[in-house]
Amino acid sequence: MTRLMIAIALVLAAAGTASAVTDPSELSGPARMEAQRLVPNGNFDNLTSAQADAIRSILSSEEDARGGQIRSVLN
Repeated sequence: MTRLMIAIALVLAAAGTASAVTDPSELSGPARMEAQRLVPNGNFDNLTSAQADAIRSILSSEEDARGGQIRSVLN
């Protein structure tokens, strides 16, 4: 009985950890909203991991031409 309870606890702990992992090819809600504000007609669906990383990097920069840089990543 103790082994069963330990096994259940381990499975539940692993499930909680797995659900916390996010898809690296998706932007978080605030990042997506900021990117859509800068590039209103941009398609942010089905991004590759590299594109999502590049957009996150652009959004964290202080450059003036962020919209143009995001457009070039999307093309």
